Amino acid sequence: MKVLIKIFIGFTLIFCSCENKNNDVFNFGEIENPEITSPTVDSLTVGKKGFAITTASGLWPERVSVLKAHWFYTWGDGYYEDLIPNNIEFVPMKWGQWNVNEAFLSSMKALKEAGKINYLLGFNEPDGAEQANMSVDKAIELWPILEEVGLPLGSPACVNSTGDWMQEFMQKANTNNLRVDFVTVHWYGGVSASSFINRLEETYSLYGKPIWITEFAPADWTASSPEDNKFNSEKVLNFMKEVLPQLEDLDYVHRYTWFSFGKNSAAGTYSALFNLDGTLTELGQFYADYKPNLDIELKN
Repeated sequence: MKVLIKIFIGFTLIFCSCENKNNDVFNFGEIENPEITSPTVDSLTVGKKGFAITTASGLWPERVSVLKAHWFYTWGDGYYEDLIPNNIEFVPMKWGQWNVNEAFLSSMKALKEAGKINYLLGFNEPDGAEQANMSVDKAIELWPILEEVGLPLGSPACVNSTGDWMQEFMQKANTNNLRVDFVTVHWYGGVSASSFINRLEETYSLYGKPIWITEFAPADWTASSPEDNKFNSEKVLNFMKEVLPQLEDLDYVHRYTWFSFGKNSAAGTYSALFNLDGTLTELGQFYADYKPNLDIELKN
């Protein structure tokens, strides 16, 4: 199951889940904590609540600001200095296997040296045919270039954080002495807070590394239209109200960002943070008011 943003296209999301069919047991606890090549500010010095939004629409600075996020990412590595609101952290992502080259490395190192970026996110859903769609071996081949940026580096954000692809990647990263500093998680289930927290517990127990939740929201993948969605605004809001305090309390969860579907999305209409006219939904208002970044401001 999967509905995901396509980079530079809009807010359509395809999400797939896969079962772990790997019968080989690998003890990830045996992996030594990798040394970060260039120590930077710890992620816990910035508020956990973030926002993910593409730059396809010119509205993204206003939306990041109105949600009072402490950090954000755009599924890309472009740095828009004149548009990024003041007093918020931008985190770049290398979305896929394209242009993982010297030009990318030079650009990231320059931003790092200027103190403009503190972290780097790895590939986006490489285990998904509609997303980065990479083999584990290709990701392992390119990973040293991401490491060379010298910033704390997040794992590939898989469709299934405990699935075959991710487990094979983490095992091969260990075998090849590659560095993964934190694990990024995507989750699109129902409105059961306990199911979501259980997935986080399972992921943390498996890899033993801090977690960034870079996409999560309830979704009804059986819905053929917004009207057909089996959830409702109250159920999704109650899920958010139950989950956010737990994410704040979990020491191993360092950051999180809700994924805002569009209001016209069949699967995620009730997870939208914005109405069609750009105003906040009731859910969006709660997210904005929860642990707000009161210092964020738009550039003139």
